[in-house]
Amino acid sequence: MPIATGTTDQLLNCCVPTATEPAAAVVEADDSEVSAQEDDYLSASCCTVPTVQTDATAALDDVKAHEVAPEVAALRTAGFRLLLDRGTPVGLDDWAEAADIDQETISEVLNRNAGRVQLDEQGRLLGIAGLTIEPSGHELDIRGQKRWTWCALDAVGILGALEATGTIRSTDPRTGATVTIEFIDGQPQGGGTIFILGGYDGGNMREEWCPLVNFFNNRSDAETWVEDNQLTGDILTVHQITEEATEIWQAVTGPTDHPTC
Repeated sequence: MPIATGTTDQLLNCCVPTATEPAAAVVEADDSEVSAQEDDYLSASCCTVPTVQTDATAALDDVKAHEVAPEVAALRTAGFRLLLDRGTPVGLDDWAEAADIDQETISEVLNRNAGRVQLDEQGRLLGIAGLTIEPSGHELDIRGQKRWTWCALDAVGILGALEATGTIRSTDPRTGATVTIEFIDGQPQGGGTIFILGGYDGGNMREEWCPLVNFFNNRSDAETWVEDNQLTGDILTVHQITEEATEIWQAVTGPTDHPTC
């Protein structure tokens, strides 16, 4: 089953990149990104897959296609902020007050959006909009405060939208190696590759979609893992996806200069 990149039928005509190809591939990239993208390009197993992709990815379009109702948006933002600021479970009373929504409406929203909300056994909020206070495979360090995310894309979008300086620590699912990505003022520093699963249909995002959206230390490992697991989606550098991910999470965080935690 081929890996879909949204722009090419890759893994059909694989070849070994030449020394001159990276320069052509990054001609439109910012100078600060050239070195990291060249390294990523040279590690790729198929030279028909572009390293620089400026258009929206097909996999991310699948996610963005699902609109959010106003009451869901209000609860999402309020819950996200409470978890970010406190780092402890949030009771429904506090959540309802912060969102200015009655508890009956909250119950209705939770019933309709079970795959996008994480609760504990007492019914308290643990995670929403990708942010969780329960340890997961993707750790965020924001000014010394630890939070976690459901998937790799969440981590990028949250740090970008918060314009935060912090660190993502994750694990490459192919090799088991640690993946560390530093952010300064919402912008990634260095390398890092991300796979975004395609075909999201509005189902249980946290349990079905998120576990397959991961970081890798290089593109070659990502391609191999995706092929081995017969998945389709988009493989990009963290630099390439940051702007779009930031725009998505800005709808959750709202205008901000720095994280408040």
